[in-house]
Amino acid sequence: MKKITIQDLSKATGFSKSTVSKAINNSKEISKKTKKKINNYAKKLNYRPNYFASNLRKNSIKNIAIVVPSILNYYFAKVIKGAQNTLFKSGYNLICFFNDESISKEKKILNNLQNGSVAGIIISCAKNSNTKKLIKELDKLKKFNTPTVMFDRVIDNYDSDKVSMDNHEATYECVKHLTKKGKKKIALISPIHETTIGQDRFRGYKDALKSENLKFDEDLYIRLSRDEDKIIESEISKLCLSNKIDSIICIEQITTVAIHRLVQKLGKNIPDEISIIGFTDGPLFKYTNPSITSLDQHGEYFGKLSAKLIVQRIEGKIGEKFIHEKIPCSIVERNST
Repeated sequence: MKKITIQDLSKATGFSKSTVSKAINNSKEISKKTKKKINNYAKKLNYRPNYFASNLRKNSIKNIAIVVPSILNYYFAKVIKGAQNTLFKSGYNLICFFNDESISKEKKILNNLQNGSVAGIIISCAKNSNTKKLIKELDKLKKFNTPTVMFDRVIDNYDSDKVSMDNHEATYECVKHLTKKGKKKIALISPIHETTIGQDRFRGYKDALKSENLKFDEDLYIRLSRDEDKIIESEISKLCLSNKIDSIICIEQITTVAIHRLVQKLGKNIPDEISIIGFTDGPLFKYTNPSITSLDQHGEYFGKLSAKLIVQRIEGKIGEKFIHEKIPCSIVERNST
């Protein structure tokens, strides 16, 4: 869809471009009646002031926005690092936004980015995103010729370039790794159970149990919400002390370390009595004692590939067909298994 310009508004209203510009900018030189008429037309035609229009005409907007759920998450920090390094080499700048797992913040960020300040957007959706509302905001960006690359938390039925991991395979491989070590009572701890990723990982967990002839136990699937950290201690303590588990897969780094410490506090030997695998590899897992086996999500590579795709899309170096890259995961074996 063609972007609406001040010239278009001028033709539609019959006022000069100068008058239209002053009305849009609420100049005191223009009467309230004229302002109202012009702004009503602007709203009707979905016009948005573009403060970077001259730069866009010269193709000199070199800013890319990345929207992630949290900067405190090691995985997303690695994604940002990978994206920034790749974009800098291509002559682009990276601007970071954090939705803090908030739908309203996510919507506001995307709405504000419709002013032409960025040439493209890389985004991983908030945990509880309203898919329809998010698609609506992303569609608005499309109308302003601002391409999007979705990564990690993607919307499957939305047309855009995407970079994701095979989340079903991730937990499937974790279960297989544990069963090879003789483990049969495997718990899954998920703080993202309501997301598509969380559901895919849950399916991988169940399918792997089935393939190993192990019965799924609802008590061993622990769903965490954002403010339910206290549940970890009570649930894990109950399972450990009743000997209902012999291993744990945790889909979040900080929670994995907390569980690792709790298991030791309960007097359980790691890995003989309880084995632990955590998602997202990083320094925390290397320096615990015993060190923690991890599922490496290759965050830095995610960032590099997402950045490469957005630049290629902006510069017209790839065709109209959208690209969906899937990155395989890998287990980094350490002493906790």
